[in-house]
Amino acid sequence: MGEHSRTGEAALVRAVRALDQGDAETIPERLERVWDTMEEHRGGSFHAAEEMLLRWLLKNMTGSSPNAERVRRYPRVWDLMGAIFTLVPLFSLAKSLADRRFVSILQQTLKDVAAPQEEEGPQSPQTNGADSDVDMADAPAPDTHASVNPRKRKRADAASFDAVVQKQVAGCLQTAEAVFEAIRILLCQCELKSLDGPATHRMGAEHVKSLFSSSATETMGILVPWLTICGLALDRAKVEPLREQSSWLSTFAALWGLHLQSAGDASEVATHLSGVATRLLGKLTGIPRQTPLGVEPAVQERWSRDLRRFLARNLVLPARAVFLTKGSQEVVQIAVDVSSTSAQIAFPVLFDLVSKSPLAFGGATSRKDYETWIQIVFDAIMHAAKNVNPDNRLVAVRAIMEMAAERGTALSASSLRVLCKDYALRKDAYDWSLLLSIIKLNPDVFLVSEDGKQLLEQVLEKTKEPDSFDAQDSERAARFAVLLADGYAQARDLSTFVRVWLKHLAPAKPKAGLQPLWAQKELADTVAKLVQSSLNSNQLVESLEWLSSQTQATDSMARIHILEALSSGISQEEFVDAANMKTFEGAFLEKSSKKDLPAISASRWMVASKTIARGTLEEAGTIWSQIKSDIKSTLRKSPIDREDTLAAFKCCVAAWLANHPRAAHEDDAATLICSFVERLEEDAEPMELDSSDRETIVTRGTYLSWLLSDAPRLLSLLVEKNGRVPAGILSLLTGPKDAARIDSALTTSRLLLDRESNVNNQKLMDLLAEVAISMIDTSKAGRSRPQTKIAIQFLLDVPSDVLSRTQREAAMKVLVSHLPGDSDKVEAIGPEYWKSVLSLMVKLMGRSTFYEDMSFSHLESIGRCLLTIHKRSNRRSREGLVTDDTSRDRDNLKLLQQLTVLTIRQMTSGSPEEREKAYLKSAISLLQSPCQDSDAAARIVLLQAFISTVQASPSVKKLEGDGLDINSLKKQLLQFASPALKSGKRTGKGLAVLLVALEALDSLDRQMVRQAISDSVSSLLEASDSLLENGAQAGWEVRMFVANHFPEALESPLKIKMSVEASPSLEEDEEAESGESAATLGKTALLRYVDAVVRSVDGNTKLGYLQDLLLEDGDGQDVLGRRLVIYRLIQHLKGSRPSDSPDQFDLAQAHSTLCHRLRRTASSPSLFLLTAKAIHLLLDQSPACMTQWNIELTLSTVSTLSEQASTTQSLMSESPSICYPSLCRLVEMVIKRHRKRLDGHFHILITALQSLLCLLLTPRRRPDHGEETAAAAHQEKHARLFSRLLTLVCEPTVASVSTRSRSQSQSQTGGLDSEKDRAKRYAGQYMYLVLMQYVKLQLAGAVPRGVREALEPGVYSVLDVTTADGLKIMNDAMDPSGRVIFKDMFKLYQRFGKWSGV
Repeated sequence: MGEHSRTGEAALVRAVRALDQGDAETIPERLERVWDTMEEHRGGSFHAAEEMLLRWLLKNMTGSSPNAERVRRYPRVWDLMGAIFTLVPLFSLAKSLADRRFVSILQQTLKDVAAPQEEEGPQSPQTNGADSDVDMADAPAPDTHASVNPRKRKRADAASFDAVVQKQVAGCLQTAEAVFEAIRILLCQCELKSLDGPATHRMGAEHVKSLFSSSATETMGILVPWLTICGLALDRAKVEPLREQSSWLSTFAALWGLHLQSAGDASEVATHLSGVATRLLGKLTGIPRQTPLGVEPAVQERWSRDLRRFLARNLVLPARAVFLTKGSQEVVQIAVDVSSTSAQIAFPVLFDLVSKSPLAFGGATSRKDYETWIQIVFDAIMHAAKNVNPDNRLVAVRAIMEMAAERGTALSASSLRVLCKDYALRKDAYDWSLLLSIIKLNPDVFLVSEDGKQLLEQVLEKTKEPDSFDAQDSERAARFAVLLADGYAQARDLSTFVRVWLKHLAPAKPKAGLQPLWAQKELADTVAKLVQSSLNSNQLVESLEWLSSQTQATDSMARIHILEALSSGISQEEFVDAANMKTFEGAFLEKSSKKDLPAISASRWMVASKTIARGTLEEAGTIWSQIKSDIKSTLRKSPIDREDTLAAFKCCVAAWLANHPRAAHEDDAATLICSFVERLEEDAEPMELDSSDRETIVTRGTYLSWLLSDAPRLLSLLVEKNGRVPAGILSLLTGPKDAARIDSALTTSRLLLDRESNVNNQKLMDLLAEVAISMIDTSKAGRSRPQTKIAIQFLLDVPSDVLSRTQREAAMKVLVSHLPGDSDKVEAIGPEYWKSVLSLMVKLMGRSTFYEDMSFSHLESIGRCLLTIHKRSNRRSREGLVTDDTSRDRDNLKLLQQLTVLTIRQMTSGSPEEREKAYLKSAISLLQSPCQDSDAAARIVLLQAFISTVQASPSVKKLEGDGLDINSLKKQLLQFASPALKSGKRTGKGLAVLLVALEALDSLDRQMVRQAISDSVSSLLEASDSLLENGAQAGWEVRMFVANHFPEALESPLKIKMSVEASPSLEEDEEAESGESAATLGKTALLRYVDAVVRSVDGNTKLGYLQDLLLEDGDGQDVLGRRLVIYRLIQHLKGSRPSDSPDQFDLAQAHSTLCHRLRRTASSPSLFLLTAKAIHLLLDQSPACMTQWNIELTLSTVSTLSEQASTTQSLMSESPSICYPSLCRLVEMVIKRHRKRLDGHFHILITALQSLLCLLLTPRRRPDHGEETAAAAHQEKHARLFSRLLTLVCEPTVASVSTRSRSQSQSQTGGLDSEKDRAKRYAGQYMYLVLMQYVKLQLAGAVPRGVREALEPGVYSVLDVTTADGLKIMNDAMDPSGRVIFKDMFKLYQRFGKWSGV
């Protein structure tokens, strides 16, 4: 090895010396030879050759000659330097770099590269895309891989040494790629050597950093072109990844961090960087609009985050601090002036940075100062915008105002009025986008001063010209009116808005319609919501009286529209008493006329309708007397499709409901309603429910939709009045003749049954049930008709107690009419039909039902039909038409079994009479008769249901006395089931018969089954293995049957493939809410199988199973299923005792193995959760088996996983909702059940708690915008879990500390002392360390308010047990910043957390 190193060093020396041989054009070839030599030679104990190479490179890069520029631009030169930086000690490297003026060369190179020449023709960029082994964090971080082989790169193209190519954009980016990578490696080496190694390494790192320790002005020579180059990469036409491109801006920020800091740094950043940086950030963040970029999305996100952080820390926050302390606006003014050249991007970006800058928690800055600061920046931007191109200026202002409106930024009304005059209300056009943003932000702009009111008048006058708006502006103007109403309500001046509304709503001419922008439904709904919250009853009455005084023709139309809105918002008793009748009187000041617009008439009727519904019976009578003649004329003569006719109908319905029952005007209203309903039914065309949201389009279906949805009591009244269901509703149920209209009928059915008033009306339900039963076509072809499907679904949805016995028997009779006779050929019907029919039969037979000609043969006919469907589906499956439907057919057979049980239970309950005895006799006769092999599955189902039901019947003795022989039926069942077990069929019908037979045999005596099918065990095991290999869940059922009846046949019952997919119930510590996925079914079947295997074995055997599983627990596909079985076995081992021999396997060893497994489950959340739950279960239910080693191993495992999650993007970071609660539960169990084992070992618990706290508060991957709320909720939930741990430690329960006998406790702690107090004092000696960690983490990053509040109970409990000496230690150990935070915490504790009572 040493000889090889010396040979490589010699070769490198020769290659370096050969660099001086030849002219400038051969430099690329000579450098390639050096590169190849360095790739083979990975460095040795000497580095003279590398230093010689570095000096040669820097020497040839120095100067202004064309050759020096070509060398500086050549990417391979910088690749070589990057390799040298990892090989030469930093102490020597710093001297070489300083001697050859490396920083000056770097500045010149970046200056050249940042100014590319225009390309004369299409050039293919020769970018070096090899991935680096160095992973850059937000700032240069130690890189352990860079030192291994950082020189392994693709070869640079020799053509890139051509000066013309180098000066084009592609060549410049190729050079920049190599330069940035070399600088990144250099800074990484400095960080790496600063952390460890001898003092010379740290000194060398500081010397290298000192090369960049120049003033801010000099540093700009590097930073300005650096940002410019990043802009070149963004502006490329297509995305072309470059090497380590995502780290470019973090390296940029790291270079700035090395400069000599001074008070004028913010001004330097504003002067030199703000223009370039804001343009760049605007493109990255899509301000003011998204544009295609030449970088990948991941790079875009990383750059925007790094650049935003840089500008916030070095421009925005320092500028704010200077302003708040000295009142200086210099930095802001410089940044605004410099950015003016690209105002449409830079101004919105500046405002975005300023408005997003955080308000310091606990700082001296008040919110008012913060708002003043934002106002100053806004004013500076608006002032500078006056000197900008008008188009760019308008784009910038729009973007800024949209941001401000979205964030609710506090801007002064005066500045917004100026903006409104200058930009929104231009002479050539009104900018509704700006107006909408202004009123969103601060409605007082238009409401408070005279200037604002004049602006508002200008805006509102424009709304009277709706034809001048395009579609987008019309929508914005309508929204403006809505927000204006809300603004008046906030100012407690909604009465004024009512007057404004009337003025601008009224049409210009009497016969014209209302102004569309002011007649919109959203505005009326908004005012209705605001009435009671913004006005008192007196103000509302005054507004109504004022409205009633507006009697001009045009004002009358607007008045009625506004009165409808106000009437809709009245619901509280105080407002109803004061204003109910006044709204009606105001709406009916003028007599209604046929010339009235339909919309106005509809509003008038709606006011009357609401007034009647809210008023007293006397008021309803008064109103009815006044409107009776008009409403009668409208309902009899007006066209049905007019909106005022619909409104009059609703008003009449309200009158009927108000007068019911037996009031004076009930008959008049009821007669009108009934006659109008008959008018609706006159048209012979089929009706459909109206699903349209447009209220101006009225159809006959609109009436029915309203009746079913909003007036369910009306239907009950109509049935009570006429004794029948309205024909229109019946037509919706019975009318569909094709499958396309079934959905409408089913919707009608749901609407009828969703209303409690309908369901409670027995007469209505009887009529509907009779209609539904009559809809079921009794012909053979009727089974597939739409009416039959609708009727069956309706009867399924009807509550069981609604149907009478007569109706149940009638329904059963028509359903069994579809069954084939004994001699009829069975026709295949769709499986969906049988599922719904069987479900309905089960529902009907759940209560006493004995229909006409009831026979057990009906059940057998159903079974034959089901098997015919199954046979047909299997045949089609083999033809490739459909998939195997075994699970669906099994569900149907289970429904048949349930139906048979309910039927036989009726026949055997109580004392069977002649009818029941005859039925049972025919059933026994049929069950004992032979049947074809194709019908065996159905016969097995019937036999099992019959036997199980009769055996459970209280009258079984009497039935046996009448000749019933249960044993013969059991033998018959064995006779039918045995062939299915011996059959070799494993798919389709054969599998269904096998599963049905196994389920039936499970209900028989175990010994009888063992004797009958002992020769079929091998066949069953083969079937199980075959099914499991094919991924069929049925394999577990077969194997479970063998485990239940022939456990000795399973030599190694748990050494099988256990593939279980991850399911929600595995990944979350809760049960699935509804439904069962295939994975859940597989999990259930596996657990039932384990239960069957271990049911009859002793504890040692169970331990043996557990040991085998843990030894074989690898990383295969079935690892999740195997871990699930391990968890189940631990549950069965509850109460086990520790082993006497250290060589014997016990639960303590199982615990150790699982802890090691837990550290290696970072690839699967489900696997992690299962393993953690298994460890938790061992600690909980087997504390006697746990040793001191197990307790310490648990805590150390938690610490290791928490620290891993804090530093890497592992499972913890990606799935915190699963992992963090699991780790907290482990620590909680140790504290609760094993606290005594922590005596003398408390430091291990402290380490675990500190690690969990770091994991909780260390920021991880930034969530997407839609995930921020969920991530914050998770973090607060986890904070509460951690707080509970602190409380458990500092406020222990008696059970957790009282494990010894009382005499022992008193002898060791004294009679006046308690174990609980002793434990609290002991915890107080250590827990302050966790508190110090919490303070440290608050200094490292912002802790959300919700998280702090969730942690407060735990923090206060720690302070409760911390002694004065502990507080003194904390004070001495913390720095000044930490003391400030702790001081605030302690003040809050003394005010809210410390117990001060007696």
